[in-house]
Amino acid sequence: MRKTPLSSRRGTKLLVALLTSFALVAAACGSDDDGDATGSGSATATGADGTSLSGSISVTGSSTVEPVTNLLAEAFAEEHSGVAISVAGPGSGDGHKAACAGEVPIWNSSRQIKESEAECINEAGIEFIELRVGIDGISVITAAANDSVDCLNFEDLYSLIGVESTGFTDWSDANSLNAELGGTGPFSGGDLEIFAPGEESGTFDSFIEIALEHVWEHRVEEGHADENFAVRPDYNASANDNVIIDGISGNLHSLGWVGFAFADENRDVVKLLEIDGGDGCVAPTPETIASAEFPIARFLYTYIDAGQASDPAIKAFVDFMLSDEGQTYVVEAGYVNLDPADLEKSRSNWNNLTTSMTF
Repeated sequence: MRKTPLSSRRGTKLLVALLTSFALVAAACGSDDDGDATGSGSATATGADGTSLSGSISVTGSSTVEPVTNLLAEAFAEEHSGVAISVAGPGSGDGHKAACAGEVPIWNSSRQIKESEAECINEAGIEFIELRVGIDGISVITAAANDSVDCLNFEDLYSLIGVESTGFTDWSDANSLNAELGGTGPFSGGDLEIFAPGEESGTFDSFIEIALEHVWEHRVEEGHADENFAVRPDYNASANDNVIIDGISGNLHSLGWVGFAFADENRDVVKLLEIDGGDGCVAPTPETIASAEFPIARFLYTYIDAGQASDPAIKAFVDFMLSDEGQTYVVEAGYVNLDPADLEKSRSNWNNLTTSMTF
């Protein structure tokens, strides 16, 4: 999939680090049963040999998955104070690059790994285990006070955000293209300001793949669109979701997209638009995302370096992540749990150390 050549770097980083626990606490926790990924509880305070866990774990990648991992890391640290966990969210693409360079044992992605990224990692002599960890929707947003739009279809989105909309500064500028595409316009006038993630974000990739790619590829085939760019290059790209929210909320006729959980937290300042994927307008909610009724939804992933899976701290952390208790943090972070079949497949991949792309 070709993308607009805009760069972004996400600098947000959370460090969850506690000193080794007091001997009394370690002794009290040491009698817990070992945790596993088959269901019941949290991970234990001891390694496989019965000793207290220690060491460090570095997790990087998707800023969308980062909130889930942060919650998991905080809960895990309460039981395993000798393990320091650092969690960063520069972007899905950055996570796969770090894995290719052999820099991290665990990395997150808000889209499935690309074949080119998998090849890079494999050529570096690294095998990876693929886990689905949750479901998220991508919300198309405008300012909360904007009452001129409530629902858009994919043709509308391409008319306003696709490469052929380059240079459009008013919603009405898109009317001719929108009519040609069979969109729902005409749009009323209003300054068109677009704020959205840059190309290193998995949210950027997923939005193009789900919402724009079908229309864009058709336009390329007809000779109307540049085959190298799906998105107009003149939008406001940011690596920081807060900057996107500020831009959207501060411009009445704005338009953009972020992950559902983040948009949902900011309903006081942004408006989550309904999307028509061909079966009518659907609002983004946890229920419509889980049922796939909402047209712009995607799976969230965590990848593990199989060569480091036997590290006691890493094993305990991933066991905890896939346990029933660990899964509660997916919902707490604002996302949707996997259906049982996908969760069991992730657990099977981990327990059997199944490598490569499996979903």
